[in-house]
Amino acid sequence: MRVKDPFDDIDLGKRKAVLYTACIALLLVAYTMVFPTQAALIGMILAFFVMIMLHEFGHFTMAKRADMKVTEFFVGFGPRLWTKTKGETEYGVKAIPLGGYCKVIGMTNLDDIAPEDEPRTYRSKTWFQKVRMAAAGPAVHFMIAGVLIFCVLFFAGDYRAQKLTTTLSDVSAGAAAAHLQKGDQIIAIDNQPVKSWNDVHTIVAGPKDHPRVAGDTVSVEYQRGGVVNTVNVTLQTSTDSGPKRVVVGIAPQVSSLPHPGVLAAVAESPKQEFDIGWSSLKAVGTMFSPSGIANYFHILSGDKSKSVNQDQRFVSPVGFGQLANDAVKAGWVDALGLLIAINIFVGLFNLLPLLPFDGGHIAVASYEAVMSKIRRRRVQVDFAKLMPVMVAVFAIFGFIAISSLFLDITNPVKSPF
Repeated sequence: MRVKDPFDDIDLGKRKAVLYTACIALLLVAYTMVFPTQAALIGMILAFFVMIMLHEFGHFTMAKRADMKVTEFFVGFGPRLWTKTKGETEYGVKAIPLGGYCKVIGMTNLDDIAPEDEPRTYRSKTWFQKVRMAAAGPAVHFMIAGVLIFCVLFFAGDYRAQKLTTTLSDVSAGAAAAHLQKGDQIIAIDNQPVKSWNDVHTIVAGPKDHPRVAGDTVSVEYQRGGVVNTVNVTLQTSTDSGPKRVVVGIAPQVSSLPHPGVLAAVAESPKQEFDIGWSSLKAVGTMFSPSGIANYFHILSGDKSKSVNQDQRFVSPVGFGQLANDAVKAGWVDALGLLIAINIFVGLFNLLPLLPFDGGHIAVASYEAVMSKIRRRRVQVDFAKLMPVMVAVFAIFGFIAISSLFLDITNPVKSPF
């Protein structure tokens, strides 16, 4: 359901609108000239904007197919800059480029609609037509993610199929002092077999009740040129920006990168999209669990203890900008990876069975269909009774938006790139 734009009735006039648009365009051009490395970041932000508009275009297309009356399709919010009416729909651009919307008449029983337009309202349509229209927006995100995954698989390779081997790509710290070399294959640490790279971290960390500390010594059995040797390595404290831990000073080689063909990439794309989606669902479930909520308030309070997961939080547009900047610097694969994750997350989030999300409209339509069959008469939900729920949802997500913005300014999210 669309919330009325408070600036909807403001008309800047054609001259002011053109001037406003030209100023924004010139500022963007000037910014990219002064900071040429930021051009790709602007491209990422524009890609996010296009993604939102494609979401709305999905609703628009399905509404038209169901013969629903769409009166407005706008890019942005706020005062109108440019409009053109074609048929019964007004198309246009507004001043604040933070998304867009399409307005379908009769989304709820509270909308006052002319009698002759009632057959073309959303509320008058069948369950299938309403669900198809509401689900079209999230479906667009999943389609975008699928296309981007295919592009990464086909043009760059299947990074998810890569594995960390037990052969060394680099040595430093205690390992370098013990004369371990690039190309050595780790066989065992402290007489415990190393079958995968994960074993290295587990063995080096030591038992939970008696973890190893800097200065401790471990024996490393390795193979070099067909000959097996053993050396003692002194552990040191990690120097990276993450949590402090003891390290041997070795890095693994990565297995070769598979490059699937067209058909293999097409078959693999939905599998990887499902995996990413499932991980996103688990992450959302964790964040809204009692422990996740408690963790979030600990982050807001500035708690830096080890028991607090600093990465278990939402990000604001500022945080997205930071992540986008780091992803662009890391390369086009990471940039597309961020867009893939965002699309899948936004698609799933919009399917939450809460109003005003698309999933809320699907839930209401499904409830009406089931109750109409049970009672053998048409049942229509009174949205006036749902207003307190909607206000509560707005309050919760308003708090999340403000608090995540505060965190992204005071405690920027750590980049995974």
